[in-house]
Amino acid sequence: MTDTGLAFLCGTDLDAYDPSGPAAFHDSSPVLRHRYRQVADWTGVPAGRLLGGDRPRAGARERALIGRLALATAMLGIHDVLAVHRIRPGVLGGLGVGAMVAATLAGALPREALIRTLADGGGPGGPEPAGAVALAFLPAGHDPEWYRGALRAGVRLGGALGEDTGGTYRVVLLTGYGDALRRLAAEAPKGAVRINGSPGVTVHSPLGREAHGTMRRLVTGLPFTAPVLPLCSPLEARALRTAGEVSELFVRNVVQPADLGSLTAEMHAHGTRLGLVLGPSLPRNLLRFPFPVVHVESPADVARAISAILEFGVEMSPAGHHRVPYRA
Repeated sequence: MTDTGLAFLCGTDLDAYDPSGPAAFHDSSPVLRHRYRQVADWTGVPAGRLLGGDRPRAGARERALIGRLALATAMLGIHDVLAVHRIRPGVLGGLGVGAMVAATLAGALPREALIRTLADGGGPGGPEPAGAVALAFLPAGHDPEWYRGALRAGVRLGGALGEDTGGTYRVVLLTGYGDALRRLAAEAPKGAVRINGSPGVTVHSPLGREAHGTMRRLVTGLPFTAPVLPLCSPLEARALRTAGEVSELFVRNVVQPADLGSLTAEMHAHGTRLGLVLGPSLPRNLLRFPFPVVHVESPADVARAISAILEFGVEMSPAGHHRVPYRA
């Protein structure tokens, strides 16, 4: 069943990736185990590594590779688990790796093509080795001097994530070299800058020049088609309607700042009454959305999603012509 009132949000690794939820899904769901076996066949990366095994011993670039494959696999698999429960989206969108996964779930690219692209070094996870990412919490009404100074000293805005749930702070994604972000964290008020615990997974960043060039080369051979479901851009408030627009998103997504507010505003314009965040891809209870949001990271969250669907009046109807054909 599908309904335009239900959005699927595919985030990116903005905080330390926690594999415990996907691991619990893997233990309990044959559907998810099949997805991990399939990705292992396509990439040579075994399920154990995608679920967190041996990652601390890997180098920065290998961690980036495993990180983007692990997150993409978890989101694809959780989508499939929800489909077993006849929960399907009416609109999709995402940030970073999640934008690419959302395009695939909207029917614009086969899954194998997505996974092989991520494994080949495409996507916003292959920065220069010293790159890092952080979340910064700014006063709602102005940019403090410590933040303005950092933007002049090598730190770059990677995305505007909107206000926190209480409306006290604006949350922004910052990218830059690790040394520059550590200096910023030391100069800012305590707790105002939180450096990502998963180094090497830089998104929406000018640091991604190498990945940007790789992605531009890779997309020329990818079999994009027009999305079957509405696909919202993370870069501006609009829906992508053609294969060419999705292809260009893959390229721009690597280096251009994201705007979560524009993404969710476009979802809201499509009639979204409830959003499901797939996988451990956005921080829980941190960001304000224009509609209720439920995070689906572990098996227990499926029941919460079903309860929210009933609570917020998301009327489900047969998928009909909106059904996305499975494209492995």
